[in-house]
Amino acid sequence: MAAEDLNLTGLKSLNQALARTKNGTAAVELATKLGLWSSNAHTNVQVRPSFRRELSSLTHGQITDVYAEWTAEYGRITELCSAIDGQEALLRIQMKSAVAAARSRIRRAQPVDAKPLSAQTLADMAEEDPSVVDLLEQSGLLVVLAAHADGAKEATQQYLASISREIAFRDAQMKARIY
Repeated sequence: MAAEDLNLTGLKSLNQALARTKNGTAAVELATKLGLWSSNAHTNVQVRPSFRRELSSLTHGQITDVYAEWTAEYGRITELCSAIDGQEALLRIQMKSAVAAARSRIRRAQPVDAKPLSAQTLADMAEEDPSVVDLLEQSGLLVVLAAHADGAKEATQQYLASISREIAFRDAQMKARIY
């Protein structure tokens, strides 16, 4: 992955984003096979629906439908966050391995009679290794996606809480009329 690959403007789907990480596509395929990923929920999601602010004007059936829609959206985003978290964990493991391998290559490349490199110099040189840089760039993509997904998940929780309050308010009104 080159530095220009971190340009997110070319991404139009979750699959494209996950394809930029080493095992993103394979991880989603495995989760799908295990029944842990709702593939159809993530296909062609181009625009996140806007929240309906006029909850009080909805019929009982409509508010139930809106609640179901946002519950499904919350589930989709939770799956997305989990896929991103899994990829971040995998990249942390791969990063440790890549840094260790880079350090070993650097040490082996040093002449036997040369002055040993300081720990900081060795660490700096290892971070410049192309394999480490590639993993750092993949990690950067995931950090951006995670921040957006976490924000959407939090907003969706607030939407569900608003709908739930409206349902509880209506329930209280109905009970007040009955008793």
